[in-house]
Amino acid sequence: MVVGRAPGREERWDEIVLAASKVFYEKSYEGSSLQDIASAVGLLKGSIYYYINTKEDLLFEIVMRAQAVWMATLEEDDELAQQPATTRLRETIVRWTLLKERHREWGIVAEREFTRLSAPYLTKVIVGRRTFNNFVEQIISQGRDDGDLDDRIPLQLATNMVFEVMKSSHVNRPTGSRADITKFADAYSLLLIRGLGKADWIAPSAIN
Repeated sequence: MVVGRAPGREERWDEIVLAASKVFYEKSYEGSSLQDIASAVGLLKGSIYYYINTKEDLLFEIVMRAQAVWMATLEEDDELAQQPATTRLRETIVRWTLLKERHREWGIVAEREFTRLSAPYLTKVIVGRRTFNNFVEQIISQGRDDGDLDDRIPLQLATNMVFEVMKSSHVNRPTGSRADITKFADAYSLLLIRGLGKADWIAPSAIN
């Protein structure tokens, strides 16, 4: 578990978490050490135990921060929540793709490494993953009920497909302006929405 931190130490803690995410991203969780992380923030290895008990504590913190960011991509205002499923899914993909660079790094590490967490930590992570899964599943169910999406595709398979494709956007996303990234998100939306059965769907960026 994470060791309690005195007031005024939160900034240092954030530096350690950010350094850990970079080290895990570059070297993998198994391929990195606490010494690597301590060196990245200018600490002696022994000093890092002021903040944590184990390396796993850092991985869990990164995964939970990534999940907190993902949850923000699920937020819809009342107007959007009343839109067709294809619009809601496209907007979710755009919000996800526009995540900041740091958040993308957390996301890549979280997805690649979360299964290395021990059972108590992993149980908490799975609860968050189910929330995301349920949100996407509800959108797809709406589209099927409205006749916009193909109900011959098993619901869980369709949901998993959306999740897997969206995860890959973290790796493939180009650098550039917000407009460039939005066009990239619309390419993913086109792939998913047409693949789910809306064969005539056109991305908004292709219309404007």
